[in-house]
Formats: sequence, structure tokens, C-alpha cells
Amino acid sequence: MNERWSWLVRYAIVIVLALVLAAALGEMELFKTTKFGKTGLNASRVVQFFGYGGALLVFWLLAQRVATLISDQDERWKLVKPGLVPLATLIVVSCAHAVMLLILCPLMSKAWLPVYNWTFIAGIILSAVWLVAALFTGSSSLAPLFGARGKGGITSRKSG
Repeated sequence: MNERWSWLVRYAIVIVLALVLAAALGEMELFKTTKFGKTGLNASRVVQFFGYGGALLVFWLLAQRVATLISDQDERWKLVKPGLVPLATLIVVSCAHAVMLLILCPLMSKAWLPVYNWTFIAGIILSAVWLVAALFTGSSSLAPLFGARGKGGITSRKSG
């Protein structure tokens, strides 16, 4: 394997270990029966939250690092590079809904659940729009959609 990409294996191992440990420890009877006061929150949910949440964070960091290492001159990756971080963000936001519920569900009233759900729906839609915009413009930056030119930032229009 190319030395430039050998770190990829370490990220994959960390993601897999976080998922396996979260699932295994979360299913242990000791963690299921250990409760935090009268909240209904138990140690099993906390372990799963940190394991799955950590795996999502490492996955997003992995996508970010891969996007920085892909060459701008390589024509084969021209379509993939700008969409990589927005796609990873879409996946992470979609999965984060269930991960956050591990901690918040026992603490949240039924009245707040629709607000929580709509917040994630908005986040998922915004992430999907970012992905489509990145593939359309060829840049993961949203600046081209708002009138920016090149690397100089947003340009001002002449008034006439």
C-alpha cells in the first residue's frame, strides 16, 4: 500500500473497534442495569452513544482527510473530491439522529420529540443540498453559489 494512504487502515480499525466495543459493552448486563438516578438513562446507552458517536466523528474526519489528499489535477477523482465531505456529512447527520436519541430519549419528553425530529430533518435536507451543490459546482465550498469568484472571496458588483 502506498505510504501516503497507509493511515487509512488505522482509521478503519478505529471505526470498527468503536462500533464493536459499543455494541458488545452496550449489551452487557452490568451496563444495562446500572442507571443514572431516576432519569431512565443507563450506562449501556452512554457507552453506545460514545462508541457510535466516536465512530461517526472518525468517519467524518476520514472523509475530510481523504478529500485533502486527493489531487486536484487527477481527472479520475474530479467528480468525487468535491462531494466527499458533503456526502460524509449527510451520512453522519443521518446516523446522528439515532445516536443522539440513545442519550436524549430517556431525558426528553414526548412533546420535544417532534422538535428533535424536525431539527434533524432540516439538517439532513441541508446536507443533501450541500452535496448536490458541491457536485453541481465542482467545489465543496458554497461560495460559488453565492457569487464568489476564484479564491479571492465574494466579489462586489458594480453599480451602474
